[in-house]
Amino acid sequence: MAWISLIVAIALIWWLMKLGRGALFEIRLAPGKVVVKQGKVSPAFIEHAKQILRHETVRGRIVGHRDGDGVKLVFSRSIPEPVAQRFRNIFPYGDYRHVAAPGAKPRKG
Repeated sequence: MAWISLIVAIALIWWLMKLGRGALFEIRLAPGKVVVKQGKVSPAFIEHAKQILRHETVRGRIVGHRDGDGVKLVFSRSIPEPVAQRFRNIFPYGDYRHVAAPGAKPRKG
């Protein structure tokens, strides 16, 4: 009987750790193409990303994860670091400050 309680406790801890950890957005990159697969991204960022892809032939994806009160960009391995840095430089981080997790109550203040 104690092992059932242990399994329930482990499942509850796992569920609480996964809660609110989903990606805010996912962007797929191909030569000359930027496709938003999930979430919302500003049109200005999409246009700047297309400009970068006119000069760089990369394929891959960019995923935006919650990071405290903001967002952290995670790049696939196929995107070279100098190109990833160019995307970080143009990303509108201010648009993602205080973004609530899905289903979370908004903060007061």
